[in-house]
Amino acid sequence: MCQLILTKSQRFIRLMELVTPILQMVDEGRIALTPGAELSFLTQEEQENLLTTMESEDATPSLAQAQRMKKLSQTGQLDMDAIFAIMTEGKGNQKETIKIGMDKLRKYFPRGTTPQQMEETIIRLLERELRRRRNRDSR
Repeated sequence: MCQLILTKSQRFIRLMELVTPILQMVDEGRIALTPGAELSFLTQEEQENLLTTMESEDATPSLAQAQRMKKLSQTGQLDMDAIFAIMTEGKGNQKETIKIGMDKLRKYFPRGTTPQQMEETIIRLLERELRRRRNRDSR
């Protein structure tokens, strides 16, 4: 039990080595504690490259990905290309998704519309279109 507490405490201490935006992702639960601790071993430049990739690909690293990046960092082989390759590989627990940039969607929604509200509106419109097609095809 004491060892478990010590290990968890060590992880929290390691988190202080994260750049602020990645630390905030851990705080918000977007990145789990253990992967966050692994990422803390990356240099500041590597973390900033990772952050850029996470933002562009709308993805966060799994524990296995964080561990691989840590190993590559320790051997001096973690560059932007390696980060991108790791972060864009498919994860078994992820569902296929479609990403549409906010810049493409903003013009269709009033200022202040949240991404969640946009998604709900898009789904509602698609459902309405599907019903319209079914009605047209059944005639």
